[in-house]
Amino acid sequence: MHRRNSLAGLLLLAAAASAPAAQPGAATDVVRRTTLIVHDADASVRFYRDVLGFELWLDNRGKVTSSSLPSTARLGDPSRFVIMKGRHPWVGMIGLLQYGAARPAPGLQNRKVPARLQAGDAVLMIETQDLEGIYRRMLEVGTPILRRPESSEVTGAGGTRWVPRFLFAWDPDGHLLELNERQPSTAVAAATAVVRRAFFDSRVGQIHYRRAAPTSAAGDRTPVVLLHQSPLSGRMFSELLPELASDRVVYAPDTPGYGESAAPPSPPSVQEYGAALHEFIADLHEPVDLVGYHTGALLAAHVAARHPESIRRLVLISYPLFTPERRAQLRTDTPLAADGSALLAEWNSTMSVRPAAQTLEQAARIVAEKQRAGTRAGWAMAALAAHDPLPDLRAIRAPTLVLRPRDGLWDAGELAAQEVPSARLQDAPQWAYGLFDAYPRDVAQVLRDFLDRP
Repeated sequence: MHRRNSLAGLLLLAAAASAPAAQPGAATDVVRRTTLIVHDADASVRFYRDVLGFELWLDNRGKVTSSSLPSTARLGDPSRFVIMKGRHPWVGMIGLLQYGAARPAPGLQNRKVPARLQAGDAVLMIETQDLEGIYRRMLEVGTPILRRPESSEVTGAGGTRWVPRFLFAWDPDGHLLELNERQPSTAVAAATAVVRRAFFDSRVGQIHYRRAAPTSAAGDRTPVVLLHQSPLSGRMFSELLPELASDRVVYAPDTPGYGESAAPPSPPSVQEYGAALHEFIADLHEPVDLVGYHTGALLAAHVAARHPESIRRLVLISYPLFTPERRAQLRTDTPLAADGSALLAEWNSTMSVRPAAQTLEQAARIVAEKQRAGTRAGWAMAALAAHDPLPDLRAIRAPTLVLRPRDGLWDAGELAAQEVPSARLQDAPQWAYGLFDAYPRDVAQVLRDFLDRP
């Protein structure tokens, strides 16, 4: 039997029940956190932790400075910023309630806004992908601005440093808003993780891989191996690698015949792909945490089932569990055309499922990577079509997280979780295709929460 992740506290449970499921390509302007100004941080921590079931995720202590938000505190007084985290990775909503007949809000230009914050006030934090556009529209309608867009380096959980852009302004009813836009993750994480590329000599030829490691010691955390979707390569984890490698070593090998790995002389079976990938893992000389996506998830499950001594924990994302009839219908050929129509079809297909947070450059990178394998692009799909995955799933003994974004394998993910002994199923309807480009920091945190669980 599998277990779904529960939400922390009745408040989050009620919020999740009323939230519409995110669709592929949906807007990314979502409420992520409300910051409450409190009298006693310790008392508030006890309430949210002990009464509502949240956990302490971040506890930063410092002093009030001239760059702090205006308050009744004096310069040099102690300050403390605490984040309490529920178990659901995304829930965050705001409700608007009206009693009686509708009445106009005070005019934006003439409305008085508070000059200082005090206990009982709140700051509503909203993450966006369009900070400059929002700022421009605020100026057009005369929104009172407390602080114009600016960048600032902050320290997050686990000591990770990153550089977001902030904007502070008031809404028509006087609520203070913090608009937050994350900078490109590769630029932010460059200070904490270094990504290098190398080759490993396997039985089927050289396997190309990416290795990301923290600039400081990684401690005793288990290395992570990421297995990609085919016909892509480990390049699809370009944004995720530095994020996840801020506190551990992470590897992303190219499956034989894909990316820059050597191609076998003939189309391999799942068993042959798995043997080559396990050879790479075994050369690390220690058990690893294994993460697979789409066809990479199928291969990860096979390796975990055949070599339980090599896998400490397993994450299957968008597992392709198909019926024999569905596998027989899978298209495994890769026709080419002199007029480039196949390339255009691939571009249009990628654009049709591209999330708003994925840049055109990132989408173009995916299309280009799919072309690298040429006529071998369908080999992994042919291996999947000929392989019965149920014995693999039922033989897995490693603690397993089945993560299902809302993509074409949403239903298959739930069925796969039912076959893995003691698997945990976690829904991620806020993500779809392109999640590693669009939400690398959030994906890394979900993986870290599971891999670091006692």
